[in-house]
Amino acid sequence: MEELRIPLWTRVVADPGFRDALIDDPLRALAGAGDVAASAEQIEQLEGMDADERGEFVRGVVREVHMRGGQARFGSIGPDGRLGRS
Repeated sequence: MEELRIPLWTRVVADPGFRDALIDDPLRALAGAGDVAASAEQIEQLEGMDADERGEFVRGVVREVHMRGGQARFGSIGPDGRLGRS
């Protein structure tokens, strides 16, 4: 039976503990997770950043995913910041 591998960004969005661990130490977080699929390019990119840069980047990905989900469910975001407004 093939082992289930969870894409890196799916796990980051769904698991705040993993997200924090990834920001602190990407290689240790990935080794500890065991079931996360990350490409060499993703790992290189994360390792090439310091913790502050990584935190900003990772949290930005999470915000973007949540923003797109909200827009898909409720429509565009209006100038006043509310969903469903044009």
